[in-house]
Amino acid sequence: MKKFVAKLALALLPLAVYFAVFVAFEPNNYFGLREDGNGNAPIARLRAYQQNPQVNIILGDSRMAHFDMELVDEVSGLSWSNVSYGGASLEESIDEFYYLYEQNPDLERVVFGLSFYTLNAAYRTVNRMSAVETQLENPAAYLFNLEYNINTLTVIGDKLAGRPDVEETAEHTPDEYQEDGAPLPYRRDLIDYAATLYGNCAVSGALPERVYDEEGNLANAAEMAKAMREATPAQSRFSINEEALEKLLGMADFCAQHDIALTIVLPPMDKSVRELVCEPLGIDDAMQPALEALQDCGAQLLDCEWENPPDWPDTMFYDGFHIDTVHGLPEWTRILFREVA
Repeated sequence: MKKFVAKLALALLPLAVYFAVFVAFEPNNYFGLREDGNGNAPIARLRAYQQNPQVNIILGDSRMAHFDMELVDEVSGLSWSNVSYGGASLEESIDEFYYLYEQNPDLERVVFGLSFYTLNAAYRTVNRMSAVETQLENPAAYLFNLEYNINTLTVIGDKLAGRPDVEETAEHTPDEYQEDGAPLPYRRDLIDYAATLYGNCAVSGALPERVYDEEGNLANAAEMAKAMREATPAQSRFSINEEALEKLLGMADFCAQHDIALTIVLPPMDKSVRELVCEPLGIDDAMQPALEALQDCGAQLLDCEWENPPDWPDTMFYDGFHIDTVHGLPEWTRILFREVA
C-alpha cells in the first residue's frame, strides 16, 4: 500500500508542479497571493471584489475599466470597487449588478457605464456571468479552465520576453493627420476605428475594404472617411436592444426600492465617431427614445455622449471611444466623480 501511495504521489508530482506554476502566474489573481492587481477579465474583477468588497461599485465595459482608483477615491471622497471589464455587454453588466448585490446587500452607490454601442441590438456577445459565478464558487472549475491555462502560459511568455503591459495612451504626430501629403478630416487611426464600428452598426458592404501599409496603418483613410460621410440611415442595422433597455430600467427601479444611488453615465466619444458613424447612419435620432426613457427612470443620468459632450481635442482619446489613459482619463475621472459625489 505504501509503495502504491508513493508511486501515485510521484505520478501526480508533475501535475502539482504545474498547478503551483499556474497559481503563481495566472493573470486574474484568483487566489489573492499577489500584490500586482487582478487584471481586467470578468473573473479577475469579481474576484478582486470578493477579496475587498466596497459599498460603491463601477460597472460597464472597457470605457469604464481603466480609472485610476486612487484618483476616483480622492475626487469622490469615497471608496470604490471597479468591476467593469472589456467587452461587457449591457445584459452582462446588469446580471453582474444583481450578483454583486447578492454578495453585498449593503451597496450604496452604483456608477453604470452605457453607450449607443452597448445599447445596439446588433451588438451581441456571450453572457459569461453564469460560467464566472461557477468558477468563483468552485476553484477546481477555475483551475481546469482551458482559457485561463492558456492565458497563464501567455503571461509567462510575456514575462520571459520582457513584454510590457499595453496601456491605452499614445503621442500623436502630424503625419497621422495627412495622407500622401493631403490633410485628413480626422486622425488616421480614428478613421480606422470608426470604420470598425460599422461592423455592428451598418449592413455588410456599406464601406469599401480597408487597406493597410507595411506598418499596419490605414492606407486609404481619405477614401474611408468619404464613404462613411456618404453613408445613409438605409445602410444602418442599428436598433435599440429593447429587452436589455427594459432590464436596465428595471434595475433602476430595484436601486430606488433598495436605497441604492444609481448613476447611469454615457462617457464622451470623439467627434469622429459622431460625424462618421452616428450621424450618417441615423443613430443619433434612433437613440432619442432610449435617452428619454433613461432620463425618466429615476436614476441620475450623466450623458456626455450626446447631450453634454466635452469640447476636447482628439488627443484626449486613444481611439474614437476610449479616453487616453494619460492625456484624457484623469480629467474625465474628475468630471465624472465630482458629479457622482
